[in-house]
Amino acid sequence: MAPKHHFEEIYEQHMHDLFRYLLSLTRRKEAAEDLMQETFYRVLLHLETYSGEEVKPWLFKIAYHAFIDWYRKEKKRPTVELEEWHFSPQPSAEEKVFVQDEINTWLSEVSSLPEPKRNIVLLRDYHGFTYEEIAGMTGFTLAKVKMALYRGRQQLKKRKEENV
Repeated sequence: MAPKHHFEEIYEQHMHDLFRYLLSLTRRKEAAEDLMQETFYRVLLHLETYSGEEVKPWLFKIAYHAFIDWYRKEKKRPTVELEEWHFSPQPSAEEKVFVQDEINTWLSEVSSLPEPKRNIVLLRDYHGFTYEEIAGMTGFTLAKVKMALYRGRQQLKKRKEENV
């Protein structure tokens, strides 16, 4: 299989999940789009050295490192307003609207967590990665991943109870 064809398959299969992940981290559509381009640029550069491990964790690890680079640059700039962003509209069935509203509310709550906890909660609870995959993507120990996930979930639970 030619690398270009393989790259196109990777892009098609994972672009939507990766965009949602980057959007959740950056909270800005334009930044998520830029990071998507940067991530796939890095994938293209390193595709020949790809060792055949699971593609999705490898891709998300590259995206996370691109986010960290972007985040370090952004910390030096003045804060920008958080944009309102809604995912692609679904057909107007009430159930789908309700589910989408619940997801958006949850993502909004998650976005208020500090960056490491937010990232780990998104990777585990939204994207379904294992603890080991998250540890590999973030460079944290398995214990730190579990602790950050536990503490992040506790913060979300506490906020939910306060709002009820």
